Amino acid sequence: MSAQYFLLISRQDSLACVTLPHVLHRQDRLRVESDPQTATALLRQEPPDVVLVALEEDDEDAALFCATARHYSRAPIVMLVHNSAREQITRGYRLGADAHIDLPCEPRLFHARLDAILRRT
Repeated sequence: MSAQYFLLISRQDSLACVTLPHVLHRQDRLRVESDPQTATALLRQEPPDVVLVALEEDDEDAALFCATARHYSRAPIVMLVHNSAREQITRGYRLGADAHIDLPCEPRLFHARLDAILRRT
C-alpha cells in the first residue's frame, strides 16, 4: 500500500503517542496534535488519509472530537482505545468514528485493520 498521512489526536502522555511512531510504516507520515482547535484547523488545511483519535479513560474530549472530525473530514476515523470505558467507545461511534483498535496491539494486526479501513474509502 502507498504511503499514508495520519493525523493523531491525543494527549501528549498517551500510549498512542508513544506506540504509533514505531508501528507505522517508514514511509507513512504521522502528525500528532493534542489541541482540538489546532487539529480542526489541520483537518481543513491538509486532509489526512485517516484520523486517529486516542480514547483513554477520563478523556471526554477525545470522543467528542470524533464529531468535529466527521464534520470537517470524510477520512475514516479510528479510535485507538486504551483502558477506556465501553460507554466512551460507544459514544465515539455515535459521534462519527468508523472503527476502533485496542492498544497495545500487535503491529501486523494494526496494519491489517488500517489497510481494511482504507480499502473501503
